Amino acid sequence: MKREVKKLENSKVEVLCDVEPALWKEYQEKAFKKLAANLELKGFRKGKVPEAMARKEINQGQIFNEAVNLSLQPAYEEVLREEKLQPFARPSVDVTKLSDTDLQLKFLITLAPEVKLGQYKGLGVKKEAVKVEEKEIDAAIDKLVAQNASLVVSDKPAKKGDTVVMDFVGSVDGKEFEGGKADNYSLELGSNSFVPGFEDQLVGHKAGEDVEVKVTFPTQYVPELAGKDATFKCKIHEVKEKVIPALDEELVKDLNIPEVKDVASLREYEKKSLTAQKENSANNKAFNEVMDKIVAGAKVEIADEIIKDEIEGMKQNMEKQISQQGLTLEQYYSITGQKPEDVEKQMKVDAEKNLKAILCMEEIAKVEKIEVSDADVEFEFSKIADQYKMEIEKVKEILGKDVSRFKMEIRQRRIQEFIARENIA
Repeated sequence: MKREVKKLENSKVEVLCDVEPALWKEYQEKAFKKLAANLELKGFRKGKVPEAMARKEINQGQIFNEAVNLSLQPAYEEVLREEKLQPFARPSVDVTKLSDTDLQLKFLITLAPEVKLGQYKGLGVKKEAVKVEEKEIDAAIDKLVAQNASLVVSDKPAKKGDTVVMDFVGSVDGKEFEGGKADNYSLELGSNSFVPGFEDQLVGHKAGEDVEVKVTFPTQYVPELAGKDATFKCKIHEVKEKVIPALDEELVKDLNIPEVKDVASLREYEKKSLTAQKENSANNKAFNEVMDKIVAGAKVEIADEIIKDEIEGMKQNMEKQISQQGLTLEQYYSITGQKPEDVEKQMKVDAEKNLKAILCMEEIAKVEKIEVSDADVEFEFSKIADQYKMEIEKVKEILGKDVSRFKMEIRQRRIQEFIARENIA
């Protein structure tokens, strides 16, 4: 395939490709057969129309369109392979010549941006010292004990911390609204999971009572309810009191934590857990500080298309997370008071920062020749097998389905370990 390659600014390459006439004819024939296989004509079954009649029904424009689609991926792959190009974003493509004998394609390919590293060793970032206070251990144990509390039905008036089981129906201006009704709903008073003021009005009421709760929805709420007054008619079925168990060896046994046999060993376990969390946080903070310095000292020009693709990915991830919370994007912006343009502006800043950090790490790996061999992967498999007391073949069965991804994760970890080792004191 005849090609003409032109290097452009911002790590872009323009490639003009002339598809060989014989191959272009082949694509056109494949396109016709594909279109004919889906052709429906009265008196014939789908795909069984005689060729002569099919050629009268299928115009040349349809054939060209389908044939071009068939040619794009093979042509693009050949360009990348023959020119040894590493694309960093989706290419754009135009058809610059088109006839029954000629097809010319123009690919605009964005390559990985060129990175000129500054100092990336000996930056001398100090990691924060980690210390766990006794009161932090107390708080962690209190939380663990509270998680093992039991709910006991009570005939006393409900108080903060109790759970009420109730039916409720909400209305605005005398009309019920969507999502404002539930039966046998369990609500912990003081959890602040309902509209402000709702839970407070249930305090002091017993099982069997009917309670009318009046609230005003916040101004930053779903548009149809924002700022409106609402009335909820509640029927309390049960009041359940939270009973916190005593911290003793019986509870410790019930927690079923490996190597924790008594209260003293529980305290040691929580101290180790808190220390590990703080160490991880301190390591991340120091590493981020190192990367900020590396990025600041490097020269990286990133094409707009790459940043746009990164922002698009961030948007999709954000929308997915919001939808998992049962909200639309519009409702999210309304509730949080954020503006889409402000969110996108921040996304652009974050996208550029993230991309520069990734590119700098990749350049460091290239300079320092940080790679992962098949033997390295095998060693990692054996380590995991030893850690979890599993057969190595079983580990391979679980993790080896995507060896390239596993290898990439090992390589990324090694790059980060190298950067940390060279820069964090």
